[in-house]
Amino acid sequence: MTTAIKTLAFALFSVFFYANSSHAQSGGSEEPLILSLQESIDRAIRNNISVKQTELQVVGSQVTLKQSKAELLPSLNANTGISYSVGRTINQFTNEYVDQPVRQQSMGLSTQLTLFNGLQRLNTIKQNKVNLEGSQYDLEASKDAVTLNVIQAYTQILFNIELLENAEFQLRTSSSQLQRTEKLVTAGSLPIANQLELEAQQANNELSVVNAENDLELAYLNLKQLLQLPESQEIDIVIPDVEEPSEFTLPASAAEVYETAAQQWANLQSAELQVNSARYGLAIARGAYYPSLALSAGIFSQYSSIAPDQIPRAGTENVTTVIPTGDFLQVPDGLIPDLPAGTRIPVLTETQIPSEFTDNTYLNQLDFNLRRFISIDLSIPIFNNWRVRSNVANAQLNLESNRLEVINQRNQLRQTIEQVYLDAKAATKSFSASERQVSSLKEAFRNTEIRYQVGAIDAVEFNLSQNNLNIAESDLIRAKYNYIFSIKVLDFYQGNPLDF
Repeated sequence: MTTAIKTLAFALFSVFFYANSSHAQSGGSEEPLILSLQESIDRAIRNNISVKQTELQVVGSQVTLKQSKAELLPSLNANTGISYSVGRTINQFTNEYVDQPVRQQSMGLSTQLTLFNGLQRLNTIKQNKVNLEGSQYDLEASKDAVTLNVIQAYTQILFNIELLENAEFQLRTSSSQLQRTEKLVTAGSLPIANQLELEAQQANNELSVVNAENDLELAYLNLKQLLQLPESQEIDIVIPDVEEPSEFTLPASAAEVYETAAQQWANLQSAELQVNSARYGLAIARGAYYPSLALSAGIFSQYSSIAPDQIPRAGTENVTTVIPTGDFLQVPDGLIPDLPAGTRIPVLTETQIPSEFTDNTYLNQLDFNLRRFISIDLSIPIFNNWRVRSNVANAQLNLESNRLEVINQRNQLRQTIEQVYLDAKAATKSFSASERQVSSLKEAFRNTEIRYQVGAIDAVEFNLSQNNLNIAESDLIRAKYNYIFSIKVLDFYQGNPLDF
């Protein structure tokens, strides 16, 4: 087999091995997911667990509001109970004690409507409406937090990509210079110390590439976790065309950004709504000082197994009749002619009895024992162990606490915007200074490279010049992406589109 055939066979084997190993590592995964900044934000919000939990809180607030409105409606409850007793008990039909087993059942239907309770229920509805609106702003605040995290992760990837490109360029430069030095050393034009110094520099540059690759991989992992994607999912981001940092692209002032952000910042809106909610909470607590008025009505009946065989028919009118009382009078001598003295005469009395009777069936007895009622109840609070006063005091404290929270949110928003604005402004200055520094160091490095090639300087001075240039280029990249991140955050606070 010729050398060419061996080379071709090795190349084919390498291609086959690489294709299979790549497939095994990827597990047959799909094409990389390509995401822009806005697409990353949308996906992160859609998949974020905290956002989903806050959405459930909004639903809970809706349920609470619906229930508070339902509290204005009258309640309606039915009840029944069955009992079996043995021993001495009272017969409800004769009011006499009996000693026998008794089966009883009672049932009823009742309703109650609160007519007035210090407007507590109406204020509760108003409070729950505010709480619902506040929970919706809390949801937006949760989305805002995710958005800021994604902006930071996305720009960190851009930053690390450019750092990696710079490190790879530095490695290529040092490798090229090492190759030239090795030839000069072999030719005897340069000492071996120069070659050793450049080999050390190349090793440092290789380490810089490895570190940059690791940082880039960690940045991608951070974005994947924000998007709730597995580590095995390959993603790429859209590399935007970014204008160079300039103070002319900054907003007029931090105060201008704050004025815009204060009108739409979800955390601040939620805090202000909590103040309104606390006001209604105070009104609810004070409502307990007032009397409450309630309307009640009900219908009840019962059945007993010891009722007589015949019971009055429900709805029949009573009639007057004469019945013996069970007592007797003895006739005195001569009081009544032809009636011997001492004769016992029964004592009679008039009474009202039902005109009709019916069999004691289960339904007939329930109909007979049917009882209805309606009542109006007035409750006047006089002394409740200072409970109402304590509740009012706590409600006032809660109101003041929420007012302070609004001030706190405003201060946090203002301070954050001021800091971000200052960071953006400082980044533009740093970029401008670094840009001039890189330009000067590039020219200096070219001169150093020429002097090194002719043997005017050694490798130590050459590496020092190259390292100074590398540091300046890294500072330039860092200033650039500090500016990009700050600008995107300011865009976010102003409600501007977030894509580049």
